[in-house]
Amino acid sequence: MAPVITSLSAAPQNTNQGSYGQTLTINGTGLAGATSARIGSRTVAASANLAGTVVTCTLPSGCGSVSVSVVTPTGTSNALPLYYIDPPFVSVVFPVEGSATTPVPVTISGETLLTSNRVQFSGVTATLIPPTSDVQITATPASITELGASPWFQVRNASVRTAGGTVTVANAIALYDTPAVTDLDPDTGAAGTSVIITGTGFAGSAISVSFDGVDADFSVNSDTQILATAPTGPTGAVNVVVTTPGGSSAPVTFTYV
Repeated sequence: MAPVITSLSAAPQNTNQGSYGQTLTINGTGLAGATSARIGSRTVAASANLAGTVVTCTLPSGCGSVSVSVVTPTGTSNALPLYYIDPPFVSVVFPVEGSATTPVPVTISGETLLTSNRVQFSGVTATLIPPTSDVQITATPASITELGASPWFQVRNASVRTAGGTVTVANAIALYDTPAVTDLDPDTGAAGTSVIITGTGFAGSAISVSFDGVDADFSVNSDTQILATAPTGPTGAVNVVVTTPGGSSAPVTFTYV
């Protein structure tokens, strides 16, 4: 039987796009006894299954579009195209801070990203939106268990895998615990009252304090204490909320008199 190849599949993306060192699976018929494959101008060692329907080999170095064929004892197969993909490059990861429990989508910018097939944050696979651009992709990290103690955040590397290989950005994003407010001192007063807010997780580059949804002036004394000034508000009970990259705290009541 004359050898015929019908499809190519480079792992792990399982397409006819790949790069040096990846395993290439060649599917077809009449491939029994194959011991080599031709990848462009290169001949590489290959092995076939007993049924003669699958041949595997390791991709040699190369670039651009090349033809792939299989050499068997009965002859050489037809050729199919394989496309070498350049390694990915990442220039920007944004945002660089987020929530540990409800992470936001992360935009990764760079080059040669169109064939991205997996994004991981410190080894944990993220939810990747199918890429439509060669220069930008979006992935949402999986939620992680909160640290529960200072410094209230966990740094994660970002790894992007494409048909051309994998690139890793060290310390790409910090995922923060959700802040919590445990006490207001005082919890009653007029506009302009200085209020000591005690709690946990007051960390990150973007922190805000609100009284009934109105931003308050404040200073962060530590990751467990904030000194805020009550803004103008209506008489009666209002919610005080602290927001950080980790999210918003459960509301605590302050009463305007």
